[in-house]
Amino acid sequence: MRILKLTLATFAALAGLTVAASAADLGHRGSYKDEPIVAPVYAWNGVYIGGNLGAAFFDDDFGDDDDTILIGGVHVGFNRQIDRLVVGLEADVNFAEDIDYLASVRARLGAAVGDTFLRDSFLGNSALIYLTAGYAWGEDDFGVEADGFVGGVGIEKMLRENVSLGLEGLYYALETDDRIFRDEDVDFFTLRARLTFHLSHDRHHDAMK
Repeated sequence: MRILKLTLATFAALAGLTVAASAADLGHRGSYKDEPIVAPVYAWNGVYIGGNLGAAFFDDDFGDDDDTILIGGVHVGFNRQIDRLVVGLEADVNFAEDIDYLASVRARLGAAVGDTFLRDSFLGNSALIYLTAGYAWGEDDFGVEADGFVGGVGIEKMLRENVSLGLEGLYYALETDDRIFRDEDVDFFTLRARLTFHLSHDRHHDAMK
């Protein structure tokens, strides 16, 4: 039941984000009477691959005395953009001290933001704000396996036509298969930076009227 509530809350929040983006976009398009200004808006379509590095924050009773550990790995995925709505699927695998591996498969749902949405902001015309949720599983160095829900939020900024830099926060709610030596629930949070290479990247131009 907790996993269901987390998933529903995640996608409900994204629906509100998408509606707000569309409303702001329409407002800007109807307010300009001068000659159209053509600005590049990057499309987030296609396959991508990259690496990530960050920290995992556990409860005090997890593992050794240190409840914060370095974590990093690789990710691969695919995006499909429809107007400003971006849907996608991503898989990743990460490694850390005392963790043999931590993997996930997640859906992503977000909004591409450009000059017509956040004019003069640091996001410019090449950013993606998204929510993500899915299934995660892993194993520690002692052979204890765990699986369950993972969900979070992220933002990516296109540095150039095929390279983006992002920041992503994920919450893991896992259950172990060893209830004798370990707690049944393993909940933790990760915050990681992402560098992504877009293998089939393209862009289009929107005329602001």
